[in-house]
Amino acid sequence: MPEDIKKPYNIFLYTLLTSCAVVIIISFYSFFFQKNYDFIVETKCDNTMETCFYRDCSVEGDCPPNNLSYYKVYTLKARDFSKCTNEDCTDFCNQNNGICIQTECTDSDITDGTCVVSTPMSDVPNTTN
Repeated sequence: MPEDIKKPYNIFLYTLLTSCAVVIIISFYSFFFQKNYDFIVETKCDNTMETCFYRDCSVEGDCPPNNLSYYKVYTLKARDFSKCTNEDCTDFCNQNNGICIQTECTDSDITDGTCVVSTPMSDVPNTTN
């Protein structure tokens, strides 16, 4: 076998590897340093005063660790989460309306649970699925 034969230069392979490395570096920068992703937080909700999401927490394991049956849902950027004084960001989201975006309790937004319309002075909440 002749020793003068060189393997062909595979430009496609090097372009693919370089592109993958660039995508990994940009994603790492965006997520780790800029914290460019959203947190979804649940806060307490008073069902007598406002419309709330509802889930039945009587069965063990059906609720998250916060054990909130009536709750509101907020979305905020991860870079702003460090400004919260507690894990549910209740105070921060109530003071900064533009930073936290509240998910309204409507039939199209429900994934788990029900939407409870405020019913002042009533023992039985009106629920819609």
